[in-house]
Amino acid sequence: MPMGRILAVSDIHGYSFLLERLLHFAGYNSAEDHLYLLGDYVNKGPDSKGTLQLVERLCREGAIALQGNNERKWLLEMPVDAVSGSVEAARCRSMIACLPLWAKHGRYLFVHAGLRPGVGLKEQSAEDLTNIREEFHQSPAMKGITVVFGHTSTFRFGTSPDCVWQGEGKLGIDTGAGHGRYLSLIDLTGNWQWLISVTDPTEMRKQRLPCPFFV
Repeated sequence: MPMGRILAVSDIHGYSFLLERLLHFAGYNSAEDHLYLLGDYVNKGPDSKGTLQLVERLCREGAIALQGNNERKWLLEMPVDAVSGSVEAARCRSMIACLPLWAKHGRYLFVHAGLRPGVGLKEQSAEDLTNIREEFHQSPAMKGITVVFGHTSTFRFGTSPDCVWQGEGKLGIDTGAGHGRYLSLIDLTGNWQWLISVTDPTEMRKQRLPCPFFV
């Protein structure tokens, strides 16, 4: 496995062009870096279809993309104006259905929403992995593991909307793109956050993550 940074982004919500800018800003190298996409590529933003296409391309280049709760909504019922025709809709569903619900890299466990406390990883339900909130946020840390997740925008924890949220063995990285706030790309190796404003894409910057944020 090539050496490189461990990068993560969550809750893109149709803002594919913002993700592309962040990846360029961060100097993303698909041959060296390990990129984890934590779900919710669709709905709320301007280009769900294009974001899925970007995710698909990034995965072909080596990234790992997870399902979010909004992708699971598309598996049940796709918005009528999301894609053009039944063939394309079936292709989108097939792509989404193949996405895993969690991924692990060293001490980091990546998931869209969180984990049900007291339940083994392989026994977790798709509903919990993509929708759980408070029970996970308030649960004790998993020994030796930091869970990196999205789903709950960090401003809901009382943080500044441009900041990640740090809990006990947990790192929340959804900085609210779906709510008109920020999209963030996190470098877990170098402890950096690249972020871009949804309302003003010229506002793009790099800032330090809280450190240490692992157990």
